[in-house]
Amino acid sequence: MTDSNIVVGISGDQQLAHQHLGGKAYSLNHLVHAGLPVPVAFCVTADAYQQFIRETLPAPLLTSGEMAQVRETILNADIPESIKQAIQQAYQNLGENPRIAVRSSALDEDGQSQSFAGQYETYLHVQGIQDVLHKVRSCWASLWADRAELYRQEHRQGHVSQSAIAVVLQEMIDADAAGVMFTRDPLSGNQDHVVIDSCWGLGEGVVSGQVTTDTFTLDKATGTVIAQEVRSKPNYCQCDDKGRVTILPTPEPLRDVPSLSQEHLAELNRLARQARLIYGTDLDIEWAVKDNKVWLLQARPVTTEAKAATVIYANPWETRQSVKEGALFSRMDTGEIVTGLMTPLGLSFCQYYQKHIHGPAIQTMGMADISDWTIYMGYIQGHVYLNISGSAHMLRQCPPTRDEMKFTTRYATDDIDFSHYQNPYGPGVQGWDYAKSAWHWLKQQIHNVRHAPKIVEQMIELRQQETKRFLALDLSKMTLADLNRELERADKYFLESCAAYMPFFLQSFALYDALTETCDKYLGDQGNGLQNRIKASMNNLRTIEVTLGIIKLVETINRQPQLKKLFEQHDASELADILQQDSEGRTFWNGPFEAFLFEFGARGRQEFELSIPRWRDDPSYLLQVMKMYLQHPVNLQEKLKETETLRNQDSAQLLNGLPRMARLKLKMLMKLYGVMAERREATRPTFITETWFYRIIMLEVLGRLESKEIVRREDLPYIDFQRFRDYVAGRISADEAFSADVLNENRHQHLLNTHADEPPLAIIGGYTPQLRVAASDNTDQLKGLAASPGQIVAKARVITDLQAQAGELQPGEILVARFTDASWTPLFALAGGVVTDIGSALSHSCIVAREFGIPAVVNLKTATQQIKSGDTLIVDGDNGHIMIQRQEE
Repeated sequence: MTDSNIVVGISGDQQLAHQHLGGKAYSLNHLVHAGLPVPVAFCVTADAYQQFIRETLPAPLLTSGEMAQVRETILNADIPESIKQAIQQAYQNLGENPRIAVRSSALDEDGQSQSFAGQYETYLHVQGIQDVLHKVRSCWASLWADRAELYRQEHRQGHVSQSAIAVVLQEMIDADAAGVMFTRDPLSGNQDHVVIDSCWGLGEGVVSGQVTTDTFTLDKATGTVIAQEVRSKPNYCQCDDKGRVTILPTPEPLRDVPSLSQEHLAELNRLARQARLIYGTDLDIEWAVKDNKVWLLQARPVTTEAKAATVIYANPWETRQSVKEGALFSRMDTGEIVTGLMTPLGLSFCQYYQKHIHGPAIQTMGMADISDWTIYMGYIQGHVYLNISGSAHMLRQCPPTRDEMKFTTRYATDDIDFSHYQNPYGPGVQGWDYAKSAWHWLKQQIHNVRHAPKIVEQMIELRQQETKRFLALDLSKMTLADLNRELERADKYFLESCAAYMPFFLQSFALYDALTETCDKYLGDQGNGLQNRIKASMNNLRTIEVTLGIIKLVETINRQPQLKKLFEQHDASELADILQQDSEGRTFWNGPFEAFLFEFGARGRQEFELSIPRWRDDPSYLLQVMKMYLQHPVNLQEKLKETETLRNQDSAQLLNGLPRMARLKLKMLMKLYGVMAERREATRPTFITETWFYRIIMLEVLGRLESKEIVRREDLPYIDFQRFRDYVAGRISADEAFSADVLNENRHQHLLNTHADEPPLAIIGGYTPQLRVAASDNTDQLKGLAASPGQIVAKARVITDLQAQAGELQPGEILVARFTDASWTPLFALAGGVVTDIGSALSHSCIVAREFGIPAVVNLKTATQQIKSGDTLIVDGDNGHIMIQRQEE
């Protein structure tokens, strides 16, 4: 073999064959031949790999089936001198000790039918010849990864010993902006459109989903921008001094402006058209912009079949067309734990809950007939819905909810037309059957009332006992069977705690509605929004305990100058390591902070989304809030007392003028609602803690499989929860549970969901997905749902990424977010008001806003699109109105 066959320049030479270059390098050579802008690259050919294998690996080992041993041998073997010198020469040709990309280019990769995307290794910002040689060996070894072999078998490819792999050495573009481009609309399959996703910095942020992107849809023929959504981009991906890809805060002037100019978009569209013509098929193209020059980094055929836009229905199991067309689904009150877009893992966990937990749990509400699991919930474009029609049909068994329209209309948005609505599941239980179900409901309520205080105490004790027990386990030493028993234990207590929570959940909603109706009846216009102003104090809500706990930690820090200095000098992302390296910091970390985590460490964002770390997994958010409280001291107890005083004054003024019976009724409802809401919040953390146990066990199992190269921890968001459970229980193999096809399909679907227009909050019938487009009605007035009373005029602070942007909130600013959940409420102690796109007056973030005495308006739908940080807002929390004064004005 000549040296010229070992490493070749990717020059566009048509004589360079696919069997030498592999899929990725051959694709790049195609682009270069067409004159498209591709960074300088060389290819360590498949011939070099085959020579290496012949000279370093015994032939029996190659066919032994010992994949791990083959990988280990490749990684530790010396590269033959002729190959080593050729690689060194190519590296030198790329510059003076440059940082380069080292990419696998297997012969079976990036083809027309199978892309093998993600099966082989890619390394970025590699510097120094020794590291380059090591990464080349790693790419060779990845051909023998178990996950790649599984994918090969699924697609009836030959044995790995019959295949080969090349490696691309490519100039690294330190991008100003980068992203992904599709030569057809990936959602609808429209061939006339080019869709571009872009972000500031390196494109790894787009591919990994770690950063927010802008989306542009272009007319392929003319390059005209048909639609665009320029999002707030709080962070971007960049390379640090050590060559590590890291996430950094986006400079303020760049956050809300387009990451691509019109000229860049026109050039990308032109390149997309050319590349599409060259390949004769639609492409997924990675690109970068540096110093206003557009580069194409790689192109791969889109292997998923194009689908025309079709109508989808929330209930995927329903076969009756009349029910599909007539059922109302809503996500206005989905418990905040499933608010927002869910990953495939989160969705599959919700389905697991729907099939195995929800039905048995709701029996404690007093329903004799819990119907079939298929009618409980629904799913549209990655969002979770409650089947309102199905729930109303079941709730007709219970006397307080016999009138199903009361329940139904409270979950509907203003655009839902009920003039011809009939529940498609029928009229519900009638006659003697209703009498029996009503008696069953009454007996259950007597039981619930009698045992409620004890149940709350049991749930708190259960959470603490199980947390202590779980933290003491060494999962790494447990067998798969042991871990399965832990999962089954979590199932048991997950169901038990959900069943304890359900009556308090339903009763608090029912009492809130009764309070609203009573206010309207006795007080008329005077009582407008009164239910949000006069409720009994709930200062001991679990959510408020979190904030008080953080304030207590801050008080501890303030008493120790050295500890306080550490918090002031270091970023929140560094503090976890810094504190444990300092004697005072270590004492704080292992003492007060650990005690806080014992109580609240299982909390976090979207708590049914098992892919998101909880506070114990990643405490950086808590540390950031502590830094904010140190800089801007918060006297929360005083604020709570002020709110209580104002509430009492407001209540007395309005109630004293009422007849005695009306006054007594309102006071009773206020008291009962306060009690039920407190019980709801006291029991909720128990089942949330069980979901954290699921997450930690999943990570332990994935860590074991990662070492065998079957699946990676980073694949967690795309795993199917039921398949995972079947694997741990021994019902299916790892090959079936973590099938590359399933993971790739889930990853692709999540990408589409991420860029799809958000489906409506409430819907009857079918929905046609479409790409997200920025709100066109750039209005200065918005109307939403009044959630916490009061008026305020202040600057807006739009936060779309809580983890990255929490530190941006300044005292007195109005917090504007897509939605808030319990994890956001520590920020409420600093905020002057809260404004959200979605939400309900009974979410506990709104309850906390009322307790903190700050106005809140929710369900504004497009607030985060219409409002920019720095705009001045007039927020009226009594009637749900928002007025915007633009910063530029």
